[in-house]
Amino acid sequence: MNRKTTTDLERYIDQPFGALRLGRMRIGPIEIQDVEVTGREAAINLQETIHVLVDRAQRRRDRKDGTRHPHPLPIGSPARLLSVEVADYLADMQRRRLQPHTIKAAGRTLQILTMACGDIPVSRIDHKHVTTLWDLLRWAPPNLTSDATYQGMTAEQIIALGKRARVACPARATFELHHRFLTTFFNKLVKLRVIGFSPMDAFGAMKRDLVEDPNKPERLFSDEDLQRIFNPEVFVPWAIKFPHRWWAPILGLYTGARINEIAQLKVADILEERGVWCLAIRKTVDEDLAQSNGEKSRQRLKGKSAVRKIPIPQPVLDAGLLDFLADMQEFGHPRLFPHLSAGVNRTTGESNARYSQGLLNQFGAYLKDLGFPKGVAFHAFRHTLATDLDNQGVPAEEVALITGHSVSKRVPVLQDTYYHHKPNAVRLRQAKALAHYKPAVELPVYRRGQFAPRLTPGAKVYP
Repeated sequence: MNRKTTTDLERYIDQPFGALRLGRMRIGPIEIQDVEVTGREAAINLQETIHVLVDRAQRRRDRKDGTRHPHPLPIGSPARLLSVEVADYLADMQRRRLQPHTIKAAGRTLQILTMACGDIPVSRIDHKHVTTLWDLLRWAPPNLTSDATYQGMTAEQIIALGKRARVACPARATFELHHRFLTTFFNKLVKLRVIGFSPMDAFGAMKRDLVEDPNKPERLFSDEDLQRIFNPEVFVPWAIKFPHRWWAPILGLYTGARINEIAQLKVADILEERGVWCLAIRKTVDEDLAQSNGEKSRQRLKGKSAVRKIPIPQPVLDAGLLDFLADMQEFGHPRLFPHLSAGVNRTTGESNARYSQGLLNQFGAYLKDLGFPKGVAFHAFRHTLATDLDNQGVPAEEVALITGHSVSKRVPVLQDTYYHHKPNAVRLRQAKALAHYKPAVELPVYRRGQFAPRLTPGAKVYP
């Protein structure tokens, strides 16, 4: 095959001009004559065909019976460029209403893939490109995708730069995240029949790391830790400033609910069901968003299993939760903790649905002031409750009814279709499990109207 022919074709793909006429090409047993190419898509199609024929010819030469030439396969439609498929894929993620941070993370992975293999037709991406990608991820300097310095460099140049700088190896979880995003992307292309197989098929998940860090803090609160947190001499002065500071740690301690599940609660989510006061972890319509064409709620849930109602333990009721509920009903705001903001995405203008951020920062600072090490946060309440119930022999299925974890199913059709949860039976099981949990703390008692200065008509609150 004439090298000048392929050079002319590559130049035409980069900068299409009029019509490109090619003479005679012979690849193995196949001869191509008098080809006229008009347009970039046609040039990519021809380039794809040439690559396929060259690969097939090479494989035949490598075989023992290399003189035999089986009939060539019919030529399919040209594969689109990686940049086009990535744009469509990210747009589909937005259509499916995936979380903005997930879409952004997937986009970053695919941007690095483009840096590793170039903006080539997706059908040309193979295991060699993925291997280059792994090397690029391993040696990537900081801000690889945002620093314009690296935009004009090849993957090999960036890798060499990282090696000279002795860039630290990314965390194992970083590689696993990129692996997951890439696998999902290529599997989608396979389902769309854009490519015949995924180049990720040859790359399995990383081996589990059994190394333990003895200095890593335990994500669990001991009785002494809880007594430090709820010591009235320090807790009350800190918590008296906002309702969410007072009640969120108490609800986290006794229900094991996730921080965002608590931070986004509405007044209507504390309800009485068949004589039992419950905390409803759910996602409901926000009236001011009801007429919009996008999201109708600023609340966010981790998954279907997170939807649940939890009986409110008696110590929480004794601490005056219903008195606080009465104050909030009188105030008239739909949120239980209206001083927490969901945040707004600066790019799209949509809600970030992260009511937990302010609470996370404030409680984290509180723990730090108490001397807790970095890495111990609100989530430790969840670990503490689940661990304590497990140590007391409460079955995992019962704990999951409280924490909202999914439970593996031995017979999915039977359990999904034929088992119906009766509220009375579920509440009884939850209450029975929670009765085993008795943290060694004394809760402060709420007084009606104690947050009146924060709940006046002119107070700064968020939707």
